[in-house]
Amino acid sequence: GKQGKYEMALEMYTKRLDIKLKVFGEGHPDVASAYNNMAFVYGKQGKQEEALEMYTKSLAIRVKVYGEDHPEVAATHVSMAVVYEAQGKHE
Repeated sequence: GKQGKYEMALEMYTKRLDIKLKVFGEGHPDVASAYNNMAFVYGKQGKQEEALEMYTKSLAIRVKVYGEDHPEVAATHVSMAVVYEAQGKHE
């Protein structure tokens, strides 16, 4: 079912992240995108803590690369807000 597809997606995103980290290093926008993709899947799985951890890593890179006022930074903030909202519904 869906859970199996999420697990497969995470496996692929994890491999992609490993490659991006080796090629570009931690502070690269492609690494931020990889963290973001993983965060999205964790969110879909209901794993809010893991999702927030990945979004936080993505946000740190994006703020450093683009600055606080960039659309990519804003989008990450919105994604994190969605996770926080979901957490509130499950507590």
